[in-house]
Amino acid sequence: MAPTALPRTARPPLSLLPLPMLLAACGGGGGGSAPAPATPGTNTPPVTPFALALQTVASGLTEPLYLTAPSGDARLFIVERPGRVRIVANGALLAQPFVDISAKTTISGERGLLSVAFDPNYAQTGRFYLYYTDTNGDIALDRMTVSGDANVANATSAVRLLTVPHPGASNHNGGQLAFGPDGYLYLGTGDGGGSGDPSGNAQNLNILLGKILRLDVSGAAYAIPAGNPYAGQAGRRAEIWASGVRNPWRFSFDRTDRLLYIADVGQGEREEVDIAATTQAGNNYGWRTMEGSACYNAATCDKTGLFIPQFEYLHGANDVNGCSITGGYVYRGAALPELAGQYLYSDYCKGFLKSFIYRNGVAGDVTTWDVGAIGNVLSFGEDAAGELYMLSSNGRVYRITKR
Repeated sequence: MAPTALPRTARPPLSLLPLPMLLAACGGGGGGSAPAPATPGTNTPPVTPFALALQTVASGLTEPLYLTAPSGDARLFIVERPGRVRIVANGALLAQPFVDISAKTTISGERGLLSVAFDPNYAQTGRFYLYYTDTNGDIALDRMTVSGDANVANATSAVRLLTVPHPGASNHNGGQLAFGPDGYLYLGTGDGGGSGDPSGNAQNLNILLGKILRLDVSGAAYAIPAGNPYAGQAGRRAEIWASGVRNPWRFSFDRTDRLLYIADVGQGEREEVDIAATTQAGNNYGWRTMEGSACYNAATCDKTGLFIPQFEYLHGANDVNGCSITGGYVYRGAALPELAGQYLYSDYCKGFLKSFIYRNGVAGDVTTWDVGAIGNVLSFGEDAAGELYMLSSNGRVYRITKR
């Protein structure tokens, strides 16, 4: 049974909280020319009214945190936090994991296997990438290859490409890994944990925590892509694409409009979605100066040069509106044409399904979809055809369909 979301004033010790609730319990971006962020109000129904439903495609999973698929592949690859990637093929969950790195990770705090990404040319290269926390608690990026069996990875092929030190706290590891439309690999790291980013990592350009990273992984090791904003600058890490994020849970690319959507978990008051062109380098999303569009650190609250989120919502009394955003995707599949262009998202504490539309620099038309109770929403996923899925703390994966 899914755990009950607790008011902030009555939460148990952090060590007892499930992963995404920790994202909120352990406590961001702001300014520039971006419009004031939209906030959920009275729902605006879609232009063509229709209803959504959820269809179970897998069950019995252990903390399913992510779902993806290689290009052109009908299978679903599901990440389980304890360290496994499972496959759904022809409608059945295969018993043997595609990969099992449970000996290389731990599920202490928010740690574990958090994401997987397949090379855009996976059918030819057999390469894929894992984002996890190692047994030291550091963020790890490994590359692996598939074996001669298409449903099993080569367990001896793992190569560590990047280690991001994450000392102290076990929370705020970020966890998203995805290839952008430019063919480069993007990573979303958390600020390192603790309340209020006590080390100031998110604003420190010499630290990889609290950042969006962009890497060229086409070679044996990673390289820095042309256009990374801090390449060649002393005291600044060349891997950084954007800064000032608290704990991005999840980000995604809109393949049609070529926009990057970043859902960043707030400290204690606001959840936000930042939307930027995929070519826009060097954005500072504001944390810890800002939480959403509001000042977090009043002593240093200068919004100059900071990116104000286009969308946010307040927690409200006892987190009535939610407390930990779960980012999703802009729908670009074929099965639900009425949903085209809408960004779907949820909140771990409330388990809802909502969407908004981003047009001409403005996010609006917030819609709440009645899909019933599904527990705490851990993540969304997208298959190779662009259809979307919701992953729940009840161990189930649901495909979003039309009622």
